[in-house]
Amino acid sequence: MRQFVAERELENGILTVEGKKFRYLNSVLRVQPGDMIHVRLLDSTLQPMTVAKIDEDSRKIILQVAGDQVPKVEDLHAGPIQNMPQAKLWLFQFVAKPPKMDLIIRQAVECGVQCIVPVEGTFCQKGNIESARKKASPGDDRWNRIITEAREQSGSPVNTRILEPVTVEQACKMMEKEGIPLSVVLYEQSKGTVSMAAALEGKKGSTQAAIFVGAEGGISPEEISTLKNAGVQSVHIKTNILRCETAALYGTAALQTLLYE
Repeated sequence: MRQFVAERELENGILTVEGKKFRYLNSVLRVQPGDMIHVRLLDSTLQPMTVAKIDEDSRKIILQVAGDQVPKVEDLHAGPIQNMPQAKLWLFQFVAKPPKMDLIIRQAVECGVQCIVPVEGTFCQKGNIESARKKASPGDDRWNRIITEAREQSGSPVNTRILEPVTVEQACKMMEKEGIPLSVVLYEQSKGTVSMAAALEGKKGSTQAAIFVGAEGGISPEEISTLKNAGVQSVHIKTNILRCETAALYGTAALQTLLYE
């Protein structure tokens, strides 16, 4: 079974599920009293729990801790992941069209990206930026729902966050403040760029890494220059021309593989 992501703390080993989460367990997963499910707690711990009670009238499901041991991965059928990734990954995504942003976020969550930062670039459309600002605000729940669904589907232990949109300059300051030692930007031009492997040379084992990915129109030369001045390395992937949503997934996967292996 896929993991269930909790939205509140345990109380004496009990988790009460209601609202939209009740509907998810009751109507989508169709759990029954006595069923065992794997719950991802707020601290990212994976906890086996038993469905203790289903109250249709009050639309509540009571889950109860079922032991102290987290199940081994080999005992789970495509089960949730137990351990956190070795490095905290940041995706600085230049704002794309809303459907593409939704897809990029979903795929980034499945890859275990810990923080997604929408970037307002020169070539980003004004309407797309306004949409990103709205969805990143506390009053809009769409991106949070996408995160939860992706975590439940993939078993990711990472509680992915999406920050409010920033400018390129603000993104550079954010990286400096967070102390991110490794950062790359995917660039469609080959001049002045390096391979992903060359960018990571001598930096394997870094605890944090960031990747910048352009929107449909790419990233302007001025923005590339700003990023380079902040220590971000320009990487050109020698493959076919990639759409922004493909580039985000491809680049994140390449970065993860070279960091971890």
